[in-house]
Amino acid sequence: MKKLILLIGLGLMATVSKAQQIPLYSNYFFTPYIYNPSLSGASGVTEATILHRRQWTGIQGSPETSALAVNGSMNDGSVGWSVYGFSDKTDILNRIGVYGNYAYHVQLSDDISLSGGLGAGYINQSIDQGATRARDAGDVFTVVAPNRGTFDVNLGLSLMVRDFTLGFAAPQLLSQNVNYATNPSDINYNLIRHYVASAQYDFKFAGDKQVLSPIVMVRAAEAVPFQLDAGLLYNMVEYGYIGAMFRSDYGVTANIGVNLSEQLTLGYAYDFSTNTYASNFGTSHEFMLTYRFGSNKDNERMQNEIKRLKLMQRRQKDEVEETVDEKLKEFKDSYKDEMAKALEEEKQKMQAELERMKAEAGQNMNNSNNNPSNQNNNNAGNDGRNNLQNLQDQRNNNVNNPNNNPNNNPNTNQGGDQGNFNANNPQNYPSNNMASNVTPGSPGYYVTAGVFGNQANATRLMNNLRSQGLDAQIFQDRGNNFFYVYLLQFQSYQEADGAKASNLNGRYTGDLWIKIVN
Repeated sequence: MKKLILLIGLGLMATVSKAQQIPLYSNYFFTPYIYNPSLSGASGVTEATILHRRQWTGIQGSPETSALAVNGSMNDGSVGWSVYGFSDKTDILNRIGVYGNYAYHVQLSDDISLSGGLGAGYINQSIDQGATRARDAGDVFTVVAPNRGTFDVNLGLSLMVRDFTLGFAAPQLLSQNVNYATNPSDINYNLIRHYVASAQYDFKFAGDKQVLSPIVMVRAAEAVPFQLDAGLLYNMVEYGYIGAMFRSDYGVTANIGVNLSEQLTLGYAYDFSTNTYASNFGTSHEFMLTYRFGSNKDNERMQNEIKRLKLMQRRQKDEVEETVDEKLKEFKDSYKDEMAKALEEEKQKMQAELERMKAEAGQNMNNSNNNPSNQNNNNAGNDGRNNLQNLQDQRNNNVNNPNNNPNNNPNTNQGGDQGNFNANNPQNYPSNNMASNVTPGSPGYYVTAGVFGNQANATRLMNNLRSQGLDAQIFQDRGNNFFYVYLLQFQSYQEADGAKASNLNGRYTGDLWIKIVN
């Protein structure tokens, strides 16, 4: 019995020992979804691939692997899928696995996409008991179960930036144990978690009909030294491909493939070892047969259409951005012109008002000088000579000290046409001066916050001011067709100027000016 257990232990040693367990391929350039489920459907072409590999032909019972994989996409390429089955046999051990992979591709921009993938499958481990050698053949069946299976999960993530692809995957994520026997001692097979990282860049020539691709892949497992693949593949899309690869701690691989038709490609890989035991190991051979559903011309047309749509999308995006920039510049220029025109008009009106006030003051002075019998009229004449100066002094005093302006004093009641104060008015101005109580466009002096050639822009400013608790209204000057957003209206320039200078008793932080309506 001890000899039998020792024999079985030696048979399992190749896989239980510190070695990588996932099947090894030399033509994985064309089936990357076998290692990384997120790359399912990445090419946008539905295809089926058959692989067969015989490794180390100089050793009896050396690994022999066969695989069938089908790959495709749907939903305009946003969803990828693949189905992968393999048989990996080494001496008396045989492992059969079946996986289904799902990938979702997110287009982050015209040139960048991110993909995530999930693979789920079942792995069955079996021992060829007929190939074992024991003194009593019945002892094999009493000690070891002929086969055991377990569920498995693979995860993958990949990033594509134009012609560069970076991928990371974790096969055999669950690290399940497969138990063959527990009596008289434990005999088991442990599925160890693996990690696979890959990078590839495609240099395209002759309108994408020729592609030169440097490829790097790193495989590692728990408590196992990593293995590095570095290769170069030259793919002549219409005819076939050639390539070469170096695999650390193993050897060198040469790849060649030919397109037998638009749908069918035959590939071959030849491996020869470069380590100390190369002469004993012998060589390795791998064959690949791929069938594409749809001709190369159809696939090329589809890829060209995708490129055309992406180019059109990029151009439309640039055109929209350019149009928005132009419209914004036009609006800024138009707004500046409108503001300059309105300010110039207000300046002219203010200048005319000042001239009128000067003329009135001069007339009063002349009238008083022409009536010497009346002392009071003489005094009035003296007052008339200084009337303009007094008005100017009063204006300056109101600007420098807003509290001296009776319109700024909430406890002052002007009476008459000034009306009563509104207790709900945060600016503390008489209610009949508030914008909502003024007939739009009626004669007077308007404290104005904005002027626009477009009514919609004026309405936006009015709503914004109202949201700040300010009473704002709009009227259109029929003389220039501009829309004015105003906050207050007064019957004298001095009152309007005082409100403007005090920034509505500190309630307003923007620019204000006075619009004169005769």
